[in-house]
Amino acid sequence: MKRILTALTLLAALAGLGLGCRKPKAMDKGVQASELLATADKQMKQGKFNEARLTLRHLEQYLPGSPEFPKAKLMLGDSFFFQTSPSYPEAEVEYASFLNYFPRHELRDYALYHRALCHFSSIESAERDQAETRKAGETRAKILQCWRRIAEHELIVGVFYVNTYFYPGAEHRLKALLETYPDYVDRERAYFYLGEAMRQRLLADEELSQFNKDYAVKLQKPDLKDLNKEQLTQYGKDFEAFSKEKISGYRAEAKSYYQKLVESYPGSEWARRAADRLVTMGTSGVKEELDS
Repeated sequence: MKRILTALTLLAALAGLGLGCRKPKAMDKGVQASELLATADKQMKQGKFNEARLTLRHLEQYLPGSPEFPKAKLMLGDSFFFQTSPSYPEAEVEYASFLNYFPRHELRDYALYHRALCHFSSIESAERDQAETRKAGETRAKILQCWRRIAEHELIVGVFYVNTYFYPGAEHRLKALLETYPDYVDRERAYFYLGEAMRQRLLADEELSQFNKDYAVKLQKPDLKDLNKEQLTQYGKDFEAFSKEKISGYRAEAKSYYQKLVESYPGSEWARRAADRLVTMGTSGVKEELDS
């Protein structure tokens, strides 16, 4: 009787989603997978973790080839991890399953991190078996290694952008690197090449386009195609002032990164290079102090 009731409960839950027991048609996979994932996400936000798992299991069983499948696998782990009374062993199994299926997925670090937390939660006292402690340590070491590799990759891309004169891209990449991986990045190189990018950076196409849009709004025009002579003259003056202000800001920012290198890493080769840059940019006394 208990098994019959359980089966009926499952059928009712699936019927409520309009799923029944039939296998979805192949032509509807993309739509149905996205709907299932959205339903499961809503259920989890409402605290209905058991219902969310039923939804995710259906997606897992019938739509394993859908783009939503990796996210569903990860959400299964989250459903055990974040429920009111967490079941860390079951969550760990789901995170491990995700990593087995998708060892190179962009959410791999998230799964590794939460798998490590599952191990930490299961750590016994020092007098008892320490298998979970060792597992947690091994997982944490892998996470740290992943973060260091990602940080190094991002730095290499940033340096490449500087060397190929793509300074706006270098700025974006290196600033994101310092913000996202502050404990794993080679800060000396990152500061120096960020300084290099800002020292040589000019206005990007996006900035010019935005200036023109804002200027057209200011003149209450749809665009700048029909400006009269007086307006064109004023536009030229305003753009020159805007450009000088932006570039001056870039150069000041470059100096700030070079200065951080000089002050924070006074004995390094990167600091000496930064000091040379500061001298050429008109900041006197820096190189002399460094050499003294």
